[in-house]
Amino acid sequence: MKILAIGAHPDDLEILCAGTLFRLQARGAQISLCVLTDGSAGHREIPPARLRKIRRQEAGKAARFLGAELYWLGIQDEMLLMTNPPVSNWCRW
Repeated sequence: MKILAIGAHPDDLEILCAGTLFRLQARGAQISLCVLTDGSAGHREIPPARLRKIRRQEAGKAARFLGAELYWLGIQDEMLLMTNPPVSNWCRW
């Protein structure tokens, strides 16, 4: 089984579903993490360029800890926008 967990922001996956990912891995699943944004707007005192590097390093450490492959898209914070056509028109559940 292959699992791809997708989170909009750095830390989303670790906070929201790390336990589930560990359980799936224990059952033999191959885990991959995909983080969409770079986390550069998440602090009042740390400049965005420095914070971007910190958040990327943290995501890498978390992926290694989970035994997962990391896909870091690096979209600038606040630039993950809905496009036309809306998601509901092309994504069928």
